[in-house]
Amino acid sequence: MAASDAKQRFPVIYSLFFLLGAGLSFVMLATDMNLRTDFGTMSSGYFLHWYGVLAIAVADLVGAALLLLVRSRTAVKLGVVGSGLLVVAWLAVILTYSQVGFSSASSFAKYLFGITYYGGDIRYLYDVLLAVYVLTFLVGGVDLLVTRHARSATDEAPPTPSSS
Repeated sequence: MAASDAKQRFPVIYSLFFLLGAGLSFVMLATDMNLRTDFGTMSSGYFLHWYGVLAIAVADLVGAALLLLVRSRTAVKLGVVGSGLLVVAWLAVILTYSQVGFSSASSFAKYLFGITYYGGDIRYLYDVLLAVYVLTFLVGGVDLLVTRHARSATDEAPPTPSSS
């Protein structure tokens, strides 16, 4: 019964990583004027990258809801795949450097990941969010490895005689 409780509890704990990612994304959406206005060049509406962060925040919320509602190993697998895709998306945004007026991908990476401060309210927020996604991927992956070995050990164990 303890193993069953742990299997039910992990998706709940794992969903907290996705909720943290969503929360950080919403903070970014609310506070990053550069993200909102394309570094001040837009005066109305929102810049395309703002919508990208919004989509990531929604994906986090969907992942958390799935983990909380389904609470299965399959949901954790989907969470690992999803968090891996979020890591890739977060790093791939560097390739859009020309859309935001940077001369190179490395200068945009410096802006995004806090190596050099360019102003704005989001210093280190991109770094923290990327770290949350990497951690989410690793924690989920380790759980899948551990539970796979635990499950195969119980599958191979001979049935125990029941005491009457």
